[in-house]
Amino acid sequence: MKTGRRGPPFNKFPNQSGFTLMEVMIAITIFSLFIGAYMVAQGNNLLDSTNYNEELLLHNLCEDKINELIVNPPEFREAMTAAPDIKPFENHKNYQYEIEYKKLKIPDLAKIQGKPEDEEEVSTDAKYKKLVYDKMKKNLEEMVWQVKVTVRNKETKYHYSLTTWLYNYKAKIKMEI
Repeated sequence: MKTGRRGPPFNKFPNQSGFTLMEVMIAITIFSLFIGAYMVAQGNNLLDSTNYNEELLLHNLCEDKINELIVNPPEFREAMTAAPDIKPFENHKNYQYEIEYKKLKIPDLAKIQGKPEDEEEVSTDAKYKKLVYDKMKKNLEEMVWQVKVTVRNKETKYHYSLTTWLYNYKAKIKMEI
């Protein structure tokens, strides 16, 4: 028969003691700091998400207006380049769009080639190249227009712009020399 004392019968692990009150309080403090930092980060994510939603809406409105202009282009005339056209959206009362038109401008052949404008062209080949280039330039400048659409939130002043090229299908190509 053994006479040594083994400890109380309800203590399975006699060499381990529980957490002290100080250790529990430190763990709770660290946990609450992490939770607080996480909540602050979530608040910033919500703000970023709100800004993203605003930017996405502006982009979609802009894209819709550009697509509308591509499918149904206006009748092109010089007066369109004078001032941008600003109108409100029917479905989105806090938003307005601005459409700005510009004609395509192609530089002179002499500027592209790096020659002075007053330099005489000697060869017949150079004269024909210039003539063909001038006709092409005139036709392209009649056919191609640039459009810039800017959508703006009236309250927040956020804005988004897209540009594209529109083609004047009514323009007549003239190739006679």
